[in-house]
Amino acid sequence: MYKTFTQLKSATVTILAASSLLFASTAIAGPDKPGTKKIVPGGDIVEVAVAANEALGVFNTVLAAATCEFFDGAITDVLAGKGQRTLLAPVDSAFEELGLNAGNVCAAFDGSPEAPFTPENLAQILSYHVTFGRNFSHKVFAKNGEMREIEMADGTIITTSEGKIYDFLMREVNVVKPFFDIPARNGVIHVVDRVLLPFDPNG
Repeated sequence: MYKTFTQLKSATVTILAASSLLFASTAIAGPDKPGTKKIVPGGDIVEVAVAANEALGVFNTVLAAATCEFFDGAITDVLAGKGQRTLLAPVDSAFEELGLNAGNVCAAFDGSPEAPFTPENLAQILSYHVTFGRNFSHKVFAKNGEMREIEMADGTIITTSEGKIYDFLMREVNVVKPFFDIPARNGVIHVVDRVLLPFDPNG
């Protein structure tokens, strides 16, 4: 439906995956010693994501964004798809920094006269949180003060260094430790404390 949607598919898929898998681990092993088991053994990203969010409720906004009505369920269809992806998954507080929550995120991007943004904008943001391939932290983050550029699913670049990520606006985004290198059936999840922005929302 949207040009950015094909790129977004991986992004949102992984986003939901991240939420679920990551907190699925926490629920099983505890916050100080995360495990790698899934709440739904062998389940797809949708099953794990929903189960994890029901248990801990910290990915309400990203789940709401991925399932906005104007996406016509395309994201859910992709969540069980094949192919490896790496997701940088923002928690609810990351969206709150932008004035977004599960109750208003879809309205903010529905393209109506009252909405500041369009569905394409949301698709781009979600896509900006995923890159292709099964990339564990040693592939994502540069070390020894070096910087590494990574192309995301929307075609925009992020820069990483020593567990930190810098988006298009050079805003600093941190990985939420110890929630990185969370394995999923179709990728890897790293949880982050801010929403990555591929464009200036004020510009």
